[in-house]
Amino acid sequence: GFMKSLLGIISQPPYRGSQVLENIEAAMVAAVFDFKVSLLFRDEGLWALIKQQDAENLGQRTISKVLSALPTYEITAIYVGLEDLKQRDLLLSDLCLPVTLLDRAGQGALISRQHAVFGGSV
Repeated sequence: GFMKSLLGIISQPPYRGSQVLENIEAAMVAAVFDFKVSLLFRDEGLWALIKQQDAENLGQRTISKVLSALPTYEITAIYVGLEDLKQRDLLLSDLCLPVTLLDRAGQGALISRQHAVFGGSV
């Protein structure tokens, strides 16, 4: 069958409110329903990908642990904004998952190829 493509954009900081976790969980649910799901982390959303997070002291689920389950949902297309990574002095080795870097033009092309997009900046 024809799979609809869905892109989740994670641009909020991970532990300010529940939006990042909700977007990741929405992506997992969509994948269960046979959407072809990809995720784009940009702006402050990059912090969700950092290794060695521990949110227990915040009384929240640790987002990097939730993200580590994405491959079991066949969500393997994980993109990161190149400029956003550089601006935050982060390296690919700081991240908890393998990602593909996209510049602004690449992000625009990715977004334009989707049937639907959710998340992003509010």
